[in-house]
Amino acid sequence: MGEDDEIDAVADGDSVDVMQAEWRSEWPELDVSSSEVVARLLRAARLLDEQIAARLRRSAGMPITNVGDFDLLQALRRSGAPYALTPGQLRRALVVSSAGLTGRLKRLEEEGWIERRPSPADGRSTLVSLTEEGRASFDRTAEQHFGWERRLLSVLGSEECTQVAGALRKLLLSLEQDAR
Repeated sequence: MGEDDEIDAVADGDSVDVMQAEWRSEWPELDVSSSEVVARLLRAARLLDEQIAARLRRSAGMPITNVGDFDLLQALRRSGAPYALTPGQLRRALVVSSAGLTGRLKRLEEEGWIERRPSPADGRSTLVSLTEEGRASFDRTAEQHFGWERRLLSVLGSEECTQVAGALRKLLLSLEQDAR
């Protein structure tokens, strides 16, 4: 394949294809094949994060500031009635530092999404729970969000989604194990 052929092939590709072609041209001996997956995961995650954050800020009802706040609200909502967890349970569910969680909880409480109160089981512990208004607003946002996710993934067939999910599960299990 000549240089012109490679440029034509890249014209139909994504940004990682361009990067791969540049590496092949600049340093052909360097094995950058891992970027076929890693760079695509990182770029897709960044673009998804930006799109999700923009959609959340524009959603009807109480706006959600960022994807991290959405994740926290999801954790509370899927915990079931009374939609309450301790800060420790939230930290484990979100893989976030204590300081990061404290700031997020303060902001969400000020915005009316959550409330914090002493745990009835252990007076030394705090429970974080969705407010009624927060739960109702989150439910509307979640239905819209997951519909958008399904439309986003419609470029993949059902079998492709299953394969991608399985491969990412395997990778994530390895990464999560290494993080412990």
